[in-house]
Amino acid sequence: MTEEQRVIHHPEEFSIQLNTQKTPPLFSDKPLDLKLICHSNTAFSTGESVAINLPTVSLDQEVTGIVDSCTTTQQGFELGIKFPNPNELMRIRMLEQLCFIKRYRDHVLHTEGRDISDQDAALEWIAKYARLFPTAG
Repeated sequence: MTEEQRVIHHPEEFSIQLNTQKTPPLFSDKPLDLKLICHSNTAFSTGESVAINLPTVSLDQEVTGIVDSCTTTQQGFELGIKFPNPNELMRIRMLEQLCFIKRYRDHVLHTEGRDISDQDAALEWIAKYARLFPTAG
């Protein structure tokens, strides 16, 4: 598996909220090598625990991650976020897949003129792209 396959790049058209968490998360015994790359207007320290919310996808889901890297960019900061256990990793993968399904639905509407339901968009996206979506090695 290549490095690129172990990284989920959060689509920038969907807002992401990152907040420092004071309570450290529970860590798995086995290291998890899949990470999320996203942009932030705020710098975070490496090792800092963050609560991740994707309000345009789900208002009530919060995922805990650990900042693995924080690089200054022209638009702010690019964060690499790792996940402390398989449960948090599975939850962020599901939320990110929802972002990509919504992106697919918008793409189909604008390029093909098809206004498909969320369910139909999910079924089409899964058939076409789910096997390519990054997983933990």
